[in-house]
Amino acid sequence: MTKILYKGSCVCGKTSYKAYNLKDVSFCHCAQCRNMTGHHMASCQADRNNIEIEGSVKWFYTHDKSRHGFCENCGSQMFWQNDNRPTISVTAGSLDDSKKLKVRHNIFIEEKGLYYEINQNEKQYSGYGNNNFADD
Repeated sequence: MTKILYKGSCVCGKTSYKAYNLKDVSFCHCAQCRNMTGHHMASCQADRNNIEIEGSVKWFYTHDKSRHGFCENCGSQMFWQNDNRPTISVTAGSLDDSKKLKVRHNIFIEEKGLYYEINQNEKQYSGYGNNNFADD
């Protein structure tokens, strides 16, 4: 199987990553992600063994076993992970090149901000949907 390489970094460049075989972009509209980002979270998921992080990441737990990773120097939010899952997500905005990634789905849609609309042609789930998104 051919691995597709994606690279990304923070705004200051002191923290970077290489990720292989990212899934398409997921928009999370939960209150936690909106508070962390100022809007909805746009992220791409990869298996943990398919990512290499260089630099210093500060992890902040927002819930039990749910944490966000930031560049320790500039504070750019770059990662999200649930300690119970074998994956890690990178923020779509930190990617150097999105290599034609598309929108995969929207989750926690019932918590979205009132000031924007979700594209009705995109898949939408309350919460985590089917819990592993294997079918979308």
